[in-house]
Amino acid sequence: MSCIVSCDSSRMDDVNVTTVLLVSANDRRKSVVVNLRRHRSSSNSWISMWSVFDFLMILCICIAQLSAKGTVMNTQCITIDNCCVRNMTNFWKHKTELHCSRIQHIPVVDEIIHVLTIDDSDDIKELTEKSISPYNNLTDIILSNMKNLEYLDPSTFKNLNKLQSLYILRASALKELSTDIFHGLSKTFLVLRISKANLKVIPDLSDLGTPTAMHIIEFEGNQLDTLPTNGIKTRAEQLLLEYNKISEVENWAFNGSEIAKLSLRGNYLDFLSEHSFDGILNLRTLDLSHSSMKVLPTSGLKSLEVLRIENTPSMTVIPSVYLFGNLKEAYLTYSFHCCSFQFPAKHDYSSYEFHKEDSQSPSECAQTKKNYDFHVVSSDFIENGYIDYANDSEEEFFNEPAITNSTQNIICGNITPPTMRSDVKCWPQPNALNPCEDIMGFYWLRVCVWLVGIAALLANVVVLLVAFRKKFNYSVPRFLMSNLAFADFCTAIYLLLLAYEDLVSSEKYFNYAYSWQNGVGCKIGGFLTVFSSQLSVFALCLLTLERWYSIRRALYTNKMTFASTVRIMAFGWVYSIVMATMPLLGISSYSTTSICLPMDTARPSGMCYVFTLLSFAAAAFLLMLFCYVQIYMSLSYETRHAAKGEASVARKISVLIGTNFACTAPVIFFGFTALLGYPLIDVTKSKILLVFFYPINSCANPFLYTILTASFRREAFSTVTKFGLCLENEKEYKVIYSTQTNNTQRLTPMHKHTLSLTLPQP
Repeated sequence: MSCIVSCDSSRMDDVNVTTVLLVSANDRRKSVVVNLRRHRSSSNSWISMWSVFDFLMILCICIAQLSAKGTVMNTQCITIDNCCVRNMTNFWKHKTELHCSRIQHIPVVDEIIHVLTIDDSDDIKELTEKSISPYNNLTDIILSNMKNLEYLDPSTFKNLNKLQSLYILRASALKELSTDIFHGLSKTFLVLRISKANLKVIPDLSDLGTPTAMHIIEFEGNQLDTLPTNGIKTRAEQLLLEYNKISEVENWAFNGSEIAKLSLRGNYLDFLSEHSFDGILNLRTLDLSHSSMKVLPTSGLKSLEVLRIENTPSMTVIPSVYLFGNLKEAYLTYSFHCCSFQFPAKHDYSSYEFHKEDSQSPSECAQTKKNYDFHVVSSDFIENGYIDYANDSEEEFFNEPAITNSTQNIICGNITPPTMRSDVKCWPQPNALNPCEDIMGFYWLRVCVWLVGIAALLANVVVLLVAFRKKFNYSVPRFLMSNLAFADFCTAIYLLLLAYEDLVSSEKYFNYAYSWQNGVGCKIGGFLTVFSSQLSVFALCLLTLERWYSIRRALYTNKMTFASTVRIMAFGWVYSIVMATMPLLGISSYSTTSICLPMDTARPSGMCYVFTLLSFAAAAFLLMLFCYVQIYMSLSYETRHAAKGEASVARKISVLIGTNFACTAPVIFFGFTALLGYPLIDVTKSKILLVFFYPINSCANPFLYTILTASFRREAFSTVTKFGLCLENEKEYKVIYSTQTNNTQRLTPMHKHTLSLTLPQP
């Protein structure tokens, strides 16, 4: 007996309700609920009084209930050869149980036994009709922890005319059962559970479920590997083949069966044939979770109402909802599969068109239905565990043959009208990180990403070409700008990669979501964006420090040398590569969102990772702001307000700070708020910041730091001039060479030899 007290502190008409649950340990189905109501009082003393009264009432009720059940708990047990005979068991009333442990054979007692329980009896290796025959009144047999039980005679259970359930648990030596072991069982037999044995083949089940359908047939935790054609034929509310090693289900494996719930959870299911589920009548629940299946055959699933394919990462493509005739609930692995059910026309347009053509209008279907009388199969399943058979005669599952949905399909078209498909309830539902939308979400954002990506790519390529035209000449600014240009070049590659995938998957991204987010492309894109963002921030910080040091410490000789800058930048490369590699090693993930950014904060490691990225960006921005403010303040008042000359420095500083603030500050702010559990914008709007505003820096940096500077213009002009001179010289050389060649044709061989020594060879 256990006494559980639950208090509901909610106010209902100024009445506090205290609920007391008394649950009997020997009958899990019975509970007593006592509601103790007490009116609120303005006086604390009255409240205390009522609390004491409640406690005493609860104590009295517990004592009374314990006293009433005391006869059950203290039922006298008659011991015979390590067996206990008692008039009531923990799960059945009005039955007598013979409970034996560690026995070598089943003893014979004079009592009428209804329940036979044998456990931990390693000496019993076989059971025959002779060993069970003294107990013709058995309704339930439980064989548990019999490690050496390896054989059951085909006639073991044939004379048990009242048998209702058979449980065989943890019999590791039991590898096979006779094909006809269940032939001739009583018509009241309702439960068969053989769990955690080593069966490799399912025996013939055709005699089970006639005339009354079985409640449960379970072969959980065995060694089944294949379900052959016509291998299972039975009638049952639940057929549980969970956690075996089933890798193949052949065509028509359940032909002729009538099963309400079929569970293949925890199997391999590598090979499901096109007609694996054909031939099953009234199948309403199918569980294929925790498997390695890749394709779900839909033939034979027209009557299915509940589909479970949870924790099945290999199942990347879900069939069209129009291929299920009566589906109401779906529990899937990926949220984007639920998007397929929400937008069936985009998911599979051909199935949508086929359905649209073949289905009647609702008014026509309603008119046609008047001539038919459909029977509805009961939806009440029994609980897993031991069964109470008190009302079995009134709660039979298959009272009469049910007309399946295929008949309704013929009457009302292929399946229900398109407007009804939104009624399918699906989990996991699309969340904030993965809504049912394209990668970009907005058409204008798609166009802008292409423009920013192409502009950033071309601008940074120009900077790199000019920077690498000749050696760095040990110039610190040139070295840092080349690193910055390379980082921004990687960002441009990331943007164009996203833009291309968005173009390919436009309007139907959920069909490509798995292959993109879990593929190599998304991992490369995620690595590039994290690497480039960290390297870019690092290079910008060094550029800012170099400028600050050159202006504020202009008279000092110990400036930033090229060698020290290379060492610091090498550390920046290592840091950037490490941070970009972490999501590939399981710390956060690039597969969390369609834009391949590490937004996974479900685990502490992912939260710390995102916090590190945001903190580094925030610290870098504050450092640059501090340095540029000091540079600005170092200018005289006249210089800052002059119309020409050095006043351009102030304007450039304002532009640098403004662009960094506009691109970085919103991302940092909204990132921290989301990290703290208070997201102010959803992912759809955050994409505008992450793939448009933030990457604008990569397009602006080449112009602000390199292209618009006077030194770069001189360098570019010099490069173009030299390139033009080279072209002109080459043309003049070709003209001279062709003229000289024509003249040599008129010379004697000796003159030709002399001239060849003076002319340069092409």
